[in-house]
Amino acid sequence: MLYKTTLLIFLFSLVVLTTGCHVLLSEQEWSENYTQLDGTMATSPQMIDGNLNTVGETQAFSGPQYIYRGGGSEVIITLPEKKMIRKVVIHSDNIKKFNLYADKGGTALSESDWQLIKELKSVKSYPLEVPILYAFPTDRLRLVVLDTSDDASLWRKEKARMYSEPYQAMTNVFGGRLGAFRRSATGRISEIEIYGYKSAAETAAAKSDPQRENELDAILE
Repeated sequence: MLYKTTLLIFLFSLVVLTTGCHVLLSEQEWSENYTQLDGTMATSPQMIDGNLNTVGETQAFSGPQYIYRGGGSEVIITLPEKKMIRKVVIHSDNIKKFNLYADKGGTALSESDWQLIKELKSVKSYPLEVPILYAFPTDRLRLVVLDTSDDASLWRKEKARMYSEPYQAMTNVFGGRLGAFRRSATGRISEIEIYGYKSAAETAAAKSDPQRENELDAILE
């Protein structure tokens, strides 16, 4: 009797555990790309137009509070509503180092409250797929590009300008050599994709979609 009771408890626990894992996995299916929602805006619209053949460039910082001592540029994406963001995909060919921020909402002192959610100091491959572990509801992302593969070339041009004749004339006027400001090249981005997790209801609806079932049947045949 004790053996049967133990077996039943074990089987029941196994069913509950399996069901729970199934629900958890279902909830973690990727959502639609939020940048394609109606009303989404970006400081560089080419980055969210759904076309990988169009390329936008990051822009100079929008205010003095964002100045980075080594130079840098940014793009800000505004969603039509707040979302829990879990993954960002960046299609770029020259970004090497960046910070990603999300806006937690305005405060009494500022219209925005940018929180760092991802810092990447060395990009190894493209496109950049960035998982977001620290998520909170937000409707604005800010990508700050701090280094690109074009920076070295830009710096060589800056140094060449330092030794040009007009520049030398200026240093003579001021009685010394003027220091060059090392600027970062702009980031080139063809597309930015933003994803969250589907809700359990969305996942269930998708699985009951006849068109999806037909597509799955075609794959299995």
